[in-house]
Amino acid sequence: METIERNAGRPRGVGRRLFIGCLIAATLSSCAASRQDAVDQVEAEILQNEVAEFNQDIALLAAQAASRPGDYLVGPEDLIEVTLYDIQDLQGEPRVVQARVSNTGYITLPYIGKVRSDGMTPLELEESLRRHYLAYIHEPQISVFIKEYRSYRVSVVGYVEAPGMLELKGRKTLLEAIGLAGGLNEEAGRTVRLTRQAEGQVQSVLVDLDRLAADGDIRLNVPLLPGDVINVPRAGIFYVEGVVRKPGAYPLLDETTVTQALATAGGIDTAVARTGATTLYRKDDTGDRYAVAIDLAAIRSGTNKDFFVQPDDVIVVPLSGPKFFLDRLTGLLRIGVNSAL
Repeated sequence: METIERNAGRPRGVGRRLFIGCLIAATLSSCAASRQDAVDQVEAEILQNEVAEFNQDIALLAAQAASRPGDYLVGPEDLIEVTLYDIQDLQGEPRVVQARVSNTGYITLPYIGKVRSDGMTPLELEESLRRHYLAYIHEPQISVFIKEYRSYRVSVVGYVEAPGMLELKGRKTLLEAIGLAGGLNEEAGRTVRLTRQAEGQVQSVLVDLDRLAADGDIRLNVPLLPGDVINVPRAGIFYVEGVVRKPGAYPLLDETTVTQALATAGGIDTAVARTGATTLYRKDDTGDRYAVAIDLAAIRSGTNKDFFVQPDDVIVVPLSGPKFFLDRLTGLLRIGVNSAL
């Protein structure tokens, strides 16, 4: 009787082995969850590093563009310093005249009076002043320096670290403004829209930052004008659902094929998936979805092309009923065999 009471609270024989097996299974499940958490953390860090590197590329290109001299356009409220080397001041030095550009775009200088200056680079303004002074000076020597740049505002909105209004001075470009707004955040797309009011009309241009950063095409780094609005949209999203390791929504940051999208979602659980029925659902021009069959076997063999995913695509990998039943039955049998050991 004493022995029964002492052992009553402990499992014995097969029951004890089953109890230990459950403990091991729970531990393994916990380990698997921990491993998945670690994988998710690594993927998040990789994304952060990619965005940081992309922002570094943007900053480098912005610095290169800012270092290009001579392409700033003079505008109202700029303070211009004009040196007239052929006219001396009281100390016998070349005469230096400072002139503020008026709201109508003119400066006033000795002898020649009012001269239009806005919309010109400093070099172009120098050449214009030389022509005006030819009536008074033989082969005039003149230099133009921007003493103070006018300030103007542009807006950077959307998925940047610090969206808002920027107060700029001097020539600034698209990339410089994005950099001043803290750079792109992790949800940002790679195509931005620049909108401006020009000649009574609203103009809009799309700029591919990937092309700009990868190819170094500085022509895409548009010089900014007062009132410009830079909109950085969220990256396109694609969805992977069904029997994959990590179903969910994923940002479409780069060109991504169907198999790459499935890999991003952790891959297909082939033990229970009906792989041959994998389907992509895509919106047409009216917003309705239509189905596109995905023959993964043909893609892997090279017979079919691995086509690109588009924003808002949904890839569904369905469950195979027979496979699921067989997998669960095999699992139960495996537990039964282990518990009997």
